Amino acid sequence: MRVTLVLIGGSHHELSLSNLEILERNVDLIRQRLFTAETTMQGIKGGVLISTCNRFEAYLDVERFHDGVDCAINIIGEVSEIGVEDSRELLSVTFGTSVTEHLFSVAAGLESMIVGEAEIAGQVRTALKKAQNEKTTTSQLEHLFQRAAAVSKKVTTSTGLGAAGRSVVTVALDLVEQRHGSLTGKRALLLGTGAYARVVVAALQRYKCKEISVFSSSGRAELFSQTHGTFPVADDRLAEVIGNSDLIVACSGSKNHILYSATFSSRATNTPTIPIIDVALTSDLAPDVKDLQFTDVIDLEIINRHAPKEHEEATNQARQIVQQSAVEFEKEQLSRSIDPTITLMRAHVEQLIENEIERVRSRSGREIAEEVSLSLHRVTNALLHTPSVRARSLTRTENQEEYRKAIQLLFGIETDSTDDV
Repeated sequence: MRVTLVLIGGSHHELSLSNLEILERNVDLIRQRLFTAETTMQGIKGGVLISTCNRFEAYLDVERFHDGVDCAINIIGEVSEIGVEDSRELLSVTFGTSVTEHLFSVAAGLESMIVGEAEIAGQVRTALKKAQNEKTTTSQLEHLFQRAAAVSKKVTTSTGLGAAGRSVVTVALDLVEQRHGSLTGKRALLLGTGAYARVVVAALQRYKCKEISVFSSSGRAELFSQTHGTFPVADDRLAEVIGNSDLIVACSGSKNHILYSATFSSRATNTPTIPIIDVALTSDLAPDVKDLQFTDVIDLEIINRHAPKEHEEATNQARQIVQQSAVEFEKEQLSRSIDPTITLMRAHVEQLIENEIERVRSRSGREIAEEVSLSLHRVTNALLHTPSVRARSLTRTENQEEYRKAIQLLFGIETDSTDDV
């Protein structure tokens, strides 16, 4: 069996949040190094990277399994500075059919910190789009990711899992209301304008916050607010807005801290406790912010501990859909794998026919050659129909290698069936 699809990475189930943060921070550099002429020589044909607060996963299409995996882990370890040896210990390697089922499960929200999380399907689509834009994907990976999106939609419509829009931030907001009361009519400050900021704004609006201010350390607050109904905050007004806010949500993922204890100088020590939701892997908060008497920091570790258990029946139904869809996808891929052999067989026979027609044309003229051509093509199509259909049926029982050998024996055609496990 030729192994082509490989998954290297891990999620919050296996990796610490600190390691996920390191990988997420370096994902662009990892992507640049993973897909070059040099790595192509090591067997890496292309790939798609998913990097979120929950996971770092590299889906790779490789020609040579061991060379490709070693090359990828070396690059991830070096670029992220986790180290090659530690990367070998921390990152899991999956190949073959397990890759398909895992991605389908991820896209459906079954592997998220919050089961049924709404954002992950969009993150999977975004990862594919980025790979397409940077020309790092392959046709096989595109088929895989497109099917994952379809499976995610089927899970939502068939089971209701994720239909409520549950996400990391909604769990955090529920926790804020449990600890500090309703958010209706409260003023919120959002740090960041990235992809997740849009999710946060929508959630804050659903919780009926009356005023949502946005601060961006990169200067994008004004542009973001024009399309999201929020109020931009300039650098010189950040401390003032913090003094008047009832809630802060930090999700910028900036390389540098945005909030320090000094930033809260406008808040008196006897003011009500201000909850701060910190959902960025690279925290926007300096460590001393947690030590302030009037802050209640709710970070990813706290959210994970309070994540509710999803309805068991819906989860089981979703897993059945994922498993069945993975089996169907793998059968389709096996069917496609025999197509080059069928093409070679038909091309070989077609060449024999053309040679014979050319001989008839040279001896008996064009008109007779055309009649012979029609007859030969009609007979050939009838003769090759059954072998072609039979070839695809054999892929369902994984006997395609026997078929390739039979074609090679009968027609003398060399077919590519190199094993690479």
